[in-house]
Amino acid sequence: MLKCTDDNEVRSPARIVKVADVAAAVPPDVAQSVSRIIALSMTYDGFLVAAAPGAVIILDRDLAVKSYVAFSGEAVDNAVPVDEYGGIYVVTSRRMLKVVWNGKNLSSEEEDGAWESGYEWMPDEKAFALGSISRGSGTTPTLMGFGDDPDKLVVIADGAEGGTNLVAFWRDDIPEDFEQKPGTKSRRIADQARIEISKATIEPSPNVLGYGVAVVNSTYPEPFPEPGFHNGFMAGVTRPAPKGIQKFNWNPATRRFEQDWLNAEIDNSDIMVPVVSAATGLLYAANKRGLTYEYAGLDWMTGEVKARWVFPDDSAMWNAFGGITTILEDGDLLIGGAFAIKRIIG
Repeated sequence: MLKCTDDNEVRSPARIVKVADVAAAVPPDVAQSVSRIIALSMTYDGFLVAAAPGAVIILDRDLAVKSYVAFSGEAVDNAVPVDEYGGIYVVTSRRMLKVVWNGKNLSSEEEDGAWESGYEWMPDEKAFALGSISRGSGTTPTLMGFGDDPDKLVVIADGAEGGTNLVAFWRDDIPEDFEQKPGTKSRRIADQARIEISKATIEPSPNVLGYGVAVVNSTYPEPFPEPGFHNGFMAGVTRPAPKGIQKFNWNPATRRFEQDWLNAEIDNSDIMVPVVSAATGLLYAANKRGLTYEYAGLDWMTGEVKARWVFPDDSAMWNAFGGITTILEDGDLLIGGAFAIKRIIG
C-alpha cells in the first residue's frame, strides 16, 4: 500500500510518503490471501479497512497492521461498508458476514456483535459462463436503515442458480418475533426477492435511498466465453447488452420487499454502479443508445427517464465500465471508468 500527500496544496503533485507491504505484516497462512488490495474503507474512528481476496485488514494512518480476519477457502471480490458502531460488512463467495472493530481488535465472535449467514450461490464456472466477474455475490453490501428507521438492514444480490435474488440481512439483533422465511438460508435473512431482470449475480451494488433500493441487470445475453472486461466493451456492438433497472421498496410493517418499478430500456453495457440523489430525486445511470454513450437521470419514484446527457461520439473513452459516479455540490457529475474521468455539467 502507498500513502501519498499533496501537502494541502490543491495543484501540487501527489508524493509518496509511506510504502507498506501488508502481506509481510500478517502470518504466512494469511499472507497468501493478501495478493492484492481490492478496496479501502475507513472506520468512524479513523482507521483504514482493506479488503483483500481472502481477508479484511485494519491499518492505522501510518499503514501499520492493527488486526485482521481471514476467510480460508473463500474469496472476497467486493468492497466493505462500515457502520458508525464498528460493524464491517463482508460478502465472500459463500457467506455474508459482519465483523466488528472495537478500536483495538477486529472480531468475528458473536459475543462481540459479529454474525455470519449463508446465501444462495452457483458454482464459479457457471457464473463465469454467464459473464460474471465475481465469485458468489458480485455486489458490495449496501446499508439500508439509519437513525430512527425501525429496521436496520444490509442488502446484496446473491448468486442463485435459478436467478439472482435481492437479499436483506438484519444488521444488528434479529427481532425476537421474527421467524425464518421459507427458502432462505438462515433466520438472519430478513427477506429475499427475485430480481426478474438478471439471471446471474449483479455486479453493480444496490443503490439505496430511504427504504427504496434499485439494482441493474448485469447478465449479458450472449456473454464472451471468458470472464473479464470483454463483455463491457463488446456489448451493444458485437453482442446484445444487458438491459433494465428494477426498484424495490422495503416495507417495515410486513418485513418484505415490494416491487416498485422496472425500466427495461436502460442499456447496462458499462456495468456501472448507478447513484441516487435525494436533492434531485433522480437515479443517475450510464446508458447507451445505438453506439452512443450517455448518462440518464431516472425519476426515483417512477423509473421514467427525466434527463439525458449525451456524450459527443461513440468513442470507448466514454465507457464508464467499473466506475463510480460522484454528485458534486453544484450538481455536476464526476464519472469514473476504464479510460478517463468525465465531468458532466448538471
